[in-house]
Amino acid sequence: MSAPPPRPALTERDLVLLQLIAAEAPLTTIADRAGIPADQVADAIDAVLAVTGTRTRAHAAAWATAQRIVTATSEPCAAQTAAPALPPRLLQVLRGWAGGHTSDELTDLFGVAPATMRSYSKTILGELGVRSQTQAAIAGVLCDLVRLTHVDPAWPAVPLGAASSPTARRAA
Repeated sequence: MSAPPPRPALTERDLVLLQLIAAEAPLTTIADRAGIPADQVADAIDAVLAVTGTRTRAHAAAWATAQRIVTATSEPCAAQTAAPALPPRLLQVLRGWAGGHTSDELTDLFGVAPATMRSYSKTILGELGVRSQTQAAIAGVLCDLVRLTHVDPAWPAVPLGAASSPTARRAA
């Protein structure tokens, strides 16, 4: 298989929520655009995370990008023109964010100091030309720094670009 498995049954509201999560829209904007009472937005986001099997907003954004629900970062970024060559540790962090890990979890997992993780984060965001982990996860999937299996271990170990190519589709 060379592409993500079929997506779960998502409502139109789920699709809108995923796009707004990826755009990092404020909660009031999410409430207005998704037609959700403001006091129910957090529960609606949690429900979308549950139906998609994602753990964090960055993970949901990476998942939605892999599913082609999200097709760009919320603002133009350097990674859209040329993928940076990130060192292995920074790739691990980026792939961790796209796979649903928080920076605190990655700090513990890698056994590094919080200041080191902050430095890693700052470097990744700068190299990709984005402002947040969510946008970094999207950019990572789009510029093939993050393989589909990093987003969901059940998916193939190919970048999104390879999953989109005619050659990859024929090989499936």
